[in-house]
Amino acid sequence: QEYKLTCFGIHIADIKQTIYEVGKIEYDIQSRGITDLIWPTKNSYYTYFDTKTFNLKSWGKTIKQGLYKSSIVAKVDSINKELKYDKESVQNIDSIHTIFTMLAMIQKLPFDTLDTKWFQYEHQGKIGEARFLWSDSSMIWTNKDSIMCDHFRMDININDSTFSIEGKHDYFMKHIADEDYVRELWVTREKKKRVVKASVKNNWLTFIARSN
Repeated sequence: QEYKLTCFGIHIADIKQTIYEVGKIEYDIQSRGITDLIWPTKNSYYTYFDTKTFNLKSWGKTIKQGLYKSSIVAKVDSINKELKYDKESVQNIDSIHTIFTMLAMIQKLPFDTLDTKWFQYEHQGKIGEARFLWSDSSMIWTNKDSIMCDHFRMDININDSTFSIEGKHDYFMKHIADEDYVRELWVTREKKKRVVKASVKNNWLTFIARSN
């Protein structure tokens, strides 16, 4: 699935999502247009998860934003209930989810299974909870035709930053869990679900990703 990311109606990046049946989801982000000239960005993220529960197994990212470069890898130790990063560990991890496992889950499970249910959530060392709230069903234009979609709001509450991994944030991971942002997704009601539109906005900025 490929998406065009816009801000103020300006095309700023392309996003490619790949989901594998073995329980893996990948995202590749490449800046475009004037953004690529001012602040060239090429970021990639991968996550492995349990195909039944969507609990996190491991995840990693490689970041290239202008002159800034960074990478990170984390793996769940289910015996000791830890999420182990390169040099640090997040304690008391059990049945944990991330932004990426949540995105995989919403494209697989029916809306009434997810609606209002809280999931334990981890965000680069920060711990909290996240949920999807079903708002309504509506027709969304997908460049070819209109399709019936379930409209969700995603809530993320961070309540423990004790183990926060500092110094390796990218723009997406730094802001996606910010309490000032409203996160919304539109997911098709087809048998093979897909996100056709997603938006993240605050009082000043609105980012919209639409499927190509």
